[in-house]
Amino acid sequence: MRKRRLLVLLVIAGAVLFGAFIGLLLRSSSDAAAPQLHGTRVTLVPAARRKPLPDLGGPALTPPPATIRLRAMRGRPAFIDVWASWCVPCREEAPMIARLWRRYGAQVRFLGIDVEDSRGDAQAFTRRYGLRYPSIFDRTASTAGRLGFFGLPTAYLVDYRGHVAARLIGKQREATFASGLAAVVGETKGAG
Repeated sequence: MRKRRLLVLLVIAGAVLFGAFIGLLLRSSSDAAAPQLHGTRVTLVPAARRKPLPDLGGPALTPPPATIRLRAMRGRPAFIDVWASWCVPCREEAPMIARLWRRYGAQVRFLGIDVEDSRGDAQAFTRRYGLRYPSIFDRTASTAGRLGFFGLPTAYLVDYRGHVAARLIGKQREATFASGLAAVVGETKGAG
């Protein structure tokens, strides 16, 4: 009889945890920084619903400069990638992000946030994949956590005003990133 009660309690606890997990997923997908994905096309969050990028920063992975501030991203669109050298999907995305940086780097600021990594492994990762844009070294993931990252990889598209236009969770296709980058660049041209 005790084994049966224990089994029933475990099943109930599992169901509650599963429900909480699903609720978290649904809530995160409906927040103001969640884009709409249509195949490989990204529809940005409406400008009136966008939240400003928090005033966060941290030490540069490869100085100079010694520190990097997210608020410095205002003035032109930005692409922020939260990654780690040990993350398999991050490794898979890295070559395409390097290509996008070469394609859009004159119009869009690129910034990485390396989380829960060693400085040596992270620097080797950026050299291996040709990621020549700056990255914040966020050993404890505190900066990325306050930004609201959900897991690895997570990318943010930021408009020219410094507001988050989209948060893309998980491994993406190059065409999806390109669609989002083109959209935030297009907004800048329309504003100028």
